[in-house]
Amino acid sequence: MQIRTHNGFTLIELVIVLAIIGSIAAIALPRWAPADTTVAAQADRLARDLRHTQSMAMHQGRTLTFDIQSASGYRVVDSGSMTVTDPATLQPFLVTMDNNVTVSGTDTGFDSLGRPVASGSLLSTARVFTISGNASTASVTLNPLTGFVTVAP
Repeated sequence: MQIRTHNGFTLIELVIVLAIIGSIAAIALPRWAPADTTVAAQADRLARDLRHTQSMAMHQGRTLTFDIQSASGYRVVDSGSMTVTDPATLQPFLVTMDNNVTVSGTDTGFDSLGRPVASGSLLSTARVFTISGNASTASVTLNPLTGFVTVAP
């Protein structure tokens, strides 16, 4: 006599596993806040882009301007207001904010020595850029003397 064995799961086992997964998802999803991460991530990107603009200005030996184009994006332009090509990507240095996040701040230049400038004069006060979205805000601050950039949640 031959005994048949069945490989696989029973319907009851599958229902129990789905119930456990559903319970874990119901607990975990409300605590997960992608908007906060998005604002923080985009603030970090803005800080990196400010540093990158400063580095490009020093490397190219010319003034470059970090231009807040609108609430939804920014770009880097030269003295003729032409968008600069980013040497790292070989694409125009133009950034659009994601997930309904907005950016605000004042256009800021970097001279050939990497110093922050406005209208040809060195900055005397810090520049603050604000990233906002979904009830979350982050600030990116540019030091007027050194061009050092900090991010605060």
